[in-house]
Amino acid sequence: MVRESMIHRLLTSAFLFVLCLLLAQTGTAQQAPDYLAQGRQAFREARFEEAARAFEQATASDPQNAEAHYLLARVYYETPLHDRRKAARALDKALDIEPENVVYLVAQLQQLRTETNNFFAERLRELRRLELASKILDLDPENAFANEELGAVHIHDFWRYRNAVMIPTYALQYTSLQEGAGRFDYQAENVGVAERFIPTGNNLERIANPNRVFLNDRFDTESLASQGVPIRDLEVRAQRSYDRAITHLQKALEVDPRRRSVYDLLMEIYSLKGEYTEALVMLEDMYRFFPEDPETWTYLGLAHHRAGNFEASERSFETAFRFMDPAVKEAYTDIRYVLPQEEIKAYEADPVTYASRFWTSKDPRYLTPYNERRQEHYSRLTYADLLYGADGLDLRGWDTQRGRILVRYGPPEADVVIIPNDEAIHEGKTILIEALTTVGEGDLNNSGASAVRNDPQEMRDLMDSQLFNEMNTFNVWEYGEFRFVFEDPFRNGEYRLYTPKASEISDGMDVWENDYEIKAKETFRRTPERYEYEPTGRAVELPYLTTAFKGEGGVTDLYVHYGVPITTFDNGEQMLEITANTGTFLVSEQRDLLVERRRTIYGLPTEQIVSFTDLNLWVDTQTMTAPPGHHELSMEFETASGGTVAVQRRPVDIPDFSSGELGISDLLLAYRVEDTFDGKPHSASEIVRHDLSIQPAPWSVFSTNQPVYLYFEAYNLAKGDDGQTDYEVDIVLIPKEESRGLGRLVKNIFGRTGGVSVSFPGTGTLSDDAAYQILDVSGEEPGIYTLAIRVHDNISGKTVESEQDLFLE
Repeated sequence: MVRESMIHRLLTSAFLFVLCLLLAQTGTAQQAPDYLAQGRQAFREARFEEAARAFEQATASDPQNAEAHYLLARVYYETPLHDRRKAARALDKALDIEPENVVYLVAQLQQLRTETNNFFAERLRELRRLELASKILDLDPENAFANEELGAVHIHDFWRYRNAVMIPTYALQYTSLQEGAGRFDYQAENVGVAERFIPTGNNLERIANPNRVFLNDRFDTESLASQGVPIRDLEVRAQRSYDRAITHLQKALEVDPRRRSVYDLLMEIYSLKGEYTEALVMLEDMYRFFPEDPETWTYLGLAHHRAGNFEASERSFETAFRFMDPAVKEAYTDIRYVLPQEEIKAYEADPVTYASRFWTSKDPRYLTPYNERRQEHYSRLTYADLLYGADGLDLRGWDTQRGRILVRYGPPEADVVIIPNDEAIHEGKTILIEALTTVGEGDLNNSGASAVRNDPQEMRDLMDSQLFNEMNTFNVWEYGEFRFVFEDPFRNGEYRLYTPKASEISDGMDVWENDYEIKAKETFRRTPERYEYEPTGRAVELPYLTTAFKGEGGVTDLYVHYGVPITTFDNGEQMLEITANTGTFLVSEQRDLLVERRRTIYGLPTEQIVSFTDLNLWVDTQTMTAPPGHHELSMEFETASGGTVAVQRRPVDIPDFSSGELGISDLLLAYRVEDTFDGKPHSASEIVRHDLSIQPAPWSVFSTNQPVYLYFEAYNLAKGDDGQTDYEVDIVLIPKEESRGLGRLVKNIFGRTGGVSVSFPGTGTLSDDAAYQILDVSGEEPGIYTLAIRVHDNISGKTVESEQDLFLE
């Protein structure tokens, strides 16, 4: 019995021990969820240090709890406790436990988006993101984050290849007049392209190298092509990248239309491609979900402006300003980068007033209710920020070199990326990108890509070759009369103006031809900004001439004679049923709007139509008074529907006739001059000066079948003792190529053969006199002629001269 009692007690003790052990283990197992709950609660209440401790306790008590590791990673990645390494380690542990958890994979993809300052590390991150995004889409084809990532990758490729040309390995010899100039010999190697300078001495050594080319400007691709260098266009690759980017990004929005960053990416690639109609469709959704986001409105402003919807663009930018923060608004309103250097001080003294005057002076269409040039400026800023921002340098697009140049001059006429790389390397990149980014084995276009995707070691080898073989690339912007060249020496997409290295200069490179830092500064000084207006309607030429005469009170009478092209008309009609608006605007050198004349015309009288060989012109004149000086004159015409638009803008010098010296007016070319005794013109298109009704010509074109009427005025003629003026007038019209300057021309008019010459005396009682002359050109050959006039005052002995070109057809 005693023994049985002892056995019973031992069994009971063992049972109680096991029971206590089980209860202890159960209690421990139940603590981890408690830690998770505590951590979640602390995380929601922004008690991040407590949350981190709770999640660390949860992972310590249960190392296989993947969610605890994931939540700990979030604390160290998303909060002020930010620690990239701790976050990465915690997430790696979560993925070790659940390697196909899409939420964890997306979190790792998000972590890998953080930029580094090291090119090689960034390239590794980029390739790792590609691998992750592809894996996520294999598990979840609808995943918005992975689709966005692949869309961004293909945008990068589209950007790189859309205007890219690949220049194969070649030897470059710089042409130079300097003795002893050498050459660069670029030799292809497996590790890239090595650069080697070979001195040639006084006698240029002719080394047998079929890849050698000769030029002074290393970025002159036309010269390269002319010397037989095969330049490969990468347009097909770019289009494939564009299509894939659009597919992935649209899929991301389909899944999650509130994914704000996807709208930025879509706007970026639509802008790169110039697909603004598609952009406007996308922006309807962006407006629906982000109506108070300033970039919704700047994107709309850009898209509407590029699509020619100027009124909608104006409203969009005005709305954007209501939502912008002060720093961004200042960037949009600061005009320092488009001002001439000598005007910046005046602008800084009163930015608001000066900016208003500047934009008024630059407005190409005063007849419209909006300022197209200012809209273009806002659009350029938006475009620059979309495409040229440097996140790694914390620079907005308009603060980068490419962005500022774009704001000054707009998109270049030609935008070329030069990739001086070995073709095999680029073929490897094609295989690698397809292997990493194409979803589904059946979608692979490249047989090599399929093999790489199934061979991890081969993929790693390709990654390595990409990292160490990709060379510097160049971005060339052509603007016709000037060019900018940018380089990407750190291979991070943050281009800067190209400057030759010291070794290149010592080897014979022409600094002035190839240093684009220097050339850019000179271009900025010479041409601070550029803009050419392109009307949305049918654009027609609007010829006009200006004639200045002495006015009263020290001002000048200015006449603007213009002609509106008319395609066809019936001579039997008295009126063309056209409603049109015309405007004449004079802007001073100080950017003040001096004169504006607006007029609505209800019907065009056919009596004002003058016919020429190839066209008909409806002619009219706008009269104004203006102060002397160097000004700009803008002449505008538009039909009421806006279907036809004509704009001509050019400098005009208005003379000062108040000096008291002998002077002569501008020469007024006319189709008809007749006396008028009631002070009224004979028709609506004629003007009256000194009791003469004059039909001015809107351009310097005359038919040899009609006479040329010339009207002019002489000022401040001296009077003799009898109170009479006495002067002589010489007029000559000769072919332009025979003229050799006005003085020599007028001096030799007598005794000449050919051309037209007229001389006559003048006298009167007034110091200011007017005269006209009819020139018979019926015997002259068609061509360009110089019309010259000299007035000699016989009393004072002074002479004044003037000349003007015209064309006889």
